[in-house]
Amino acid sequence: MSLAERIHTILTETGIDQPTLANHAGVTKGTVNQWLTGQIKSIKLEYAVGIQNALGYNAVWIVMGQGKKTAPKADNDEIVWDPQPVPPGRPIPVLGMAQLGDDGYWADIEYPVGHGDGFIDFPSTDKDAYALKCVGDSMRPRIKDGEFVVIEPNRPVEPGDEVLVKSEDGRVMVKEFAYSRAGRIHLLSTNAAHATIAIPKEQIAKMHFVGAIVKKASWRPT
Repeated sequence: MSLAERIHTILTETGIDQPTLANHAGVTKGTVNQWLTGQIKSIKLEYAVGIQNALGYNAVWIVMGQGKKTAPKADNDEIVWDPQPVPPGRPIPVLGMAQLGDDGYWADIEYPVGHGDGFIDFPSTDKDAYALKCVGDSMRPRIKDGEFVVIEPNRPVEPGDEVLVKSEDGRVMVKEFAYSRAGRIHLLSTNAAHATIAIPKEQIAKMHFVGAIVKKASWRPT
C-alpha cells in the first residue's frame, strides 16, 4: 500500500477533511494533497507522529506501511513509547558556514577539506558526512541562528526531505525539496518570508540530504 493509499484510508475512515489532517500533521493542506496525488511519496516521522497522537493511527504504518494500522495502547489507554537504541555518535567535521544573504539565499564560506572548524558529535552512518554552521533566519523556526546541520551526501533525496543545495553560481541554501518537474528543482522554506523557488537542474552543483539539525552545545573544537 502506497503512502497515497494510506492517507486516503485515514481520511475515509475518520471522515475528516484535508485541512484537518494537515493541522494534525503540522503541514500545509498542499502537502496533504501532494501525499494523496503521489507527488510526495514519503512522509516524515514527526508528521506521522502528529497524526498518531491525534487519530490513533500507528506512525510506523503511516511512514512505512508496516505493522498494525492502529497504534498500540497500554492498559491505561496511553500510547506505548518504545524507543530504539541510538548508535554512538562520532565526530562530524564542520567544514564551513552557511550565511543568509540580503536576497534571501545562503552564501557559503567553505574551508579546505581537513581544515574545518571543530566537530559535531552525531551518529551518522554516512562516511562522508560533514556539518555546516547556519547563520541567519531563512529556515527559522526549523533551523535557528548558530545551529548546525549535518549533511549526508551519500543518502538519496526524496520529496519532503530537507536538503543542502549549492548552485553553480555559488549560492547555498538549506531548504525542503518539494519536487522535480520539467527540468527544474522546486524548493520550499519553512519561513513564510522566503518564497518557494525553482532552479533548473543544470544550475545545481549539488543537492545533499540534511541528516540532522544539531544544537550549538554539540560543537567541540578541533
